[in-house]
Amino acid sequence: MNETGFPPTVVAAIIGGAISLLALALNAVFSNRRERTSRQRQEFSEAFAACMAYREFAYVVRRRRSDAPQDERVRISSELSNIQRELAYYSAWLATESIGISRTYEALVAKLREVAGAKIREAWLTPPIDSDSGMNMPDLGLSELKPLEEAYLQEVAWHLSAIARPIRRLTESLSHKLKNTK
Repeated sequence: MNETGFPPTVVAAIIGGAISLLALALNAVFSNRRERTSRQRQEFSEAFAACMAYREFAYVVRRRRSDAPQDERVRISSELSNIQRELAYYSAWLATESIGISRTYEALVAKLREVAGAKIREAWLTPPIDSDSGMNMPDLGLSELKPLEEAYLQEVAWHLSAIARPIRRLTESLSHKLKNTK
């Protein structure tokens, strides 16, 4: 017996059990974090894919078939409607996951609708393609979306990072200041 009034084997068993419970609890916490991060990574990438799909419609409309215009209008408008629904879903979902990501996504979607939406409207005014040579498309000027796409992806990277976002922003800010003073 020792000062606690328990035999050393009992004390060792209690300590061992407590350590095991602590290890089990930590494992559950880290496992849940990994699962949540994995789920979020998947959803964030699908939200971005919905933006890229919408962007592609500027080309899809231009490349529509000329032999079945009515069928193409129905097909394309139906697909576009599905993409619009996805954009709305991800906008709502992101608002519940992260304010920062939600803001960058909303900015991306707004600019996407402005820029790519205008190109889609223009594409409907062009005649459908009736030859293979028409499949080659000129640059439609969608590069102005690039900074907003990169901002969204950066915000996602910060959110998924193991380093806390405020700490990461602080270190990046300090790094930026150091580069500018050289």
